Amino acid sequence: MGGVCNRAFGQAAPAAKAAAQPATKAAAQPAAKPDATKPATTATQPAKPAVAPAAPAKTSAGKDGKEKKKEEPPPEPESFNLRTKDGWNIFCTYYGPKKGVRSGKHVVPIIMLHGWKGQGSEYADLATVLQSWGFASIVPDLRGHGRSVSRKKPDGEDEVVQVDDLKPQDMEGMVLDVEAVKKVLVEKNNNAELNIEMLTVIGADVGSIVAVNWAALDWSWPMTPAYKQGQDVKALVLLTPQQTFRRMNCSKALATPAVSQRLSVLLAVGAEQATEYKETSRIHSRLERVRPPVEKDQIAQKQDLFLIVAPTPLQGTKLLDRALKVNGAIMTFLDWRLLRKMEDFPWTERKNPLGGS
Repeated sequence: MGGVCNRAFGQAAPAAKAAAQPATKAAAQPAAKPDATKPATTATQPAKPAVAPAAPAKTSAGKDGKEKKKEEPPPEPESFNLRTKDGWNIFCTYYGPKKGVRSGKHVVPIIMLHGWKGQGSEYADLATVLQSWGFASIVPDLRGHGRSVSRKKPDGEDEVVQVDDLKPQDMEGMVLDVEAVKKVLVEKNNNAELNIEMLTVIGADVGSIVAVNWAALDWSWPMTPAYKQGQDVKALVLLTPQQTFRRMNCSKALATPAVSQRLSVLLAVGAEQATEYKETSRIHSRLERVRPPVEKDQIAQKQDLFLIVAPTPLQGTKLLDRALKVNGAIMTFLDWRLLRKMEDFPWTERKNPLGGS
């Protein structure tokens, strides 16, 4: 069930040691459903900025005279390259979780996908904050973007392909970039560093098309008694989502039972751009029609579709500006739909008994 849930997510993001639980007031009633024919004219108060926890205090002596242990900062981001099935060299950055927030098998992994002519570094602030809250994020530059502009030709040599040179098949092949990224997370899952069963994908504008199409692909893998190949995505966060861009289209994926009914979905859009607002409202309405209604006092427990309308003309990854409420809404969404339901997503080792990946 959906609705404009600015009020439901109107709390600041919680501190790491509180196990990322939102304040009890977070389950307030959702605002009225928007009129999709025009952008919202009244905006709710922005939440407090989502900021990283304060820097740890310097080591000092306690009452017993013993030196207190200095709190460890989150690990430094790791950058590396992956090779996709169709030969693209994909640059990625991994933001590992801060130690001590939650154990490895309880760590939620997140894949973050930027928009058209963007790059993964646009998520650096969000990924860093999520580190401090015990999440693990991996952020690729999608093919043709940022530092992912090299692919292998049939003769084995690499060629440079910029975003303006991408052909329709290259753009549709961005799901293979995500598939390569997931393999990294599966390996970390098998090392008990995170739980792939709670995988979340964040996508902005064109990245939202890739996120939805890949989520449908992930849920299309057949289940076998010996080996679980997919059905790992449990939540989507779509920033200024689109259904079409050039020849890219996620309309069919939105209609699959997995995306339309099973996955938890958070949509966010800036209210002051009519075209983007209408498109996000259409997607929200499409998903809302096939989901059962939720009683107002059960929002935090059962609601799995949310729409955040921010009082801004900003769109895509720019909605993550700390002056807006979207970061806090993402944190609350992850808490409600994943952290509080960990028993529904037990960790399992994911090794193919026949070898390979």
